[in-house]
Amino acid sequence: MKPIIEKHMPLSQNSSKSPALDQERKKDHYSHFILRLAFSATEDLRRRFTRLESQLFKLRFQNNDVRDRQEFVASLEFAWEKVSEEEKREFSAELLAVNPGMRKDVDEGWFKVDWEKVSELVESRRVYVRKGKAFVPAKEQTSMVVSEFSRRLDDSLEVCSPVASSPPITFTNHTSPPS
Repeated sequence: MKPIIEKHMPLSQNSSKSPALDQERKKDHYSHFILRLAFSATEDLRRRFTRLESQLFKLRFQNNDVRDRQEFVASLEFAWEKVSEEEKREFSAELLAVNPGMRKDVDEGWFKVDWEKVSELVESRRVYVRKGKAFVPAKEQTSMVVSEFSRRLDDSLEVCSPVASSPPITFTNHTSPPS
């Protein structure tokens, strides 16, 4: 998949300092928003676009270097609450149970989010859930970012929906430009 993306949809990393970066970004943005408008007409098209665009986003996010990913996530200002050291100690047995490969001291970064935002992780039992909050290890950050991306894309497609499904503009004698 990566060779196909690089050939047909090139997008250099922010840290690459590529001279073509601005042009690649413009092309990516134009195509995204044109497709967003085209796919916002029906619920089925919106679901399809969200699924495919989220897959592409996930591939690109994972292929970025760590610094670019961290800068990107910081720029989005997610409402993720960091798990305190006290909570890590208190729930260390539970946190280790959902992440058996983790070291015994549970010193990895953890976030607390509403469990609905990471339903994929809850379903696969990769997080600890307590009082409506999912305790998510930093290594599962990609899943959280993609989930938030999909949610925001769904919301924006809903906004585009009335525009895409409205009848085309037609000119009458009263609205046509002067000849």
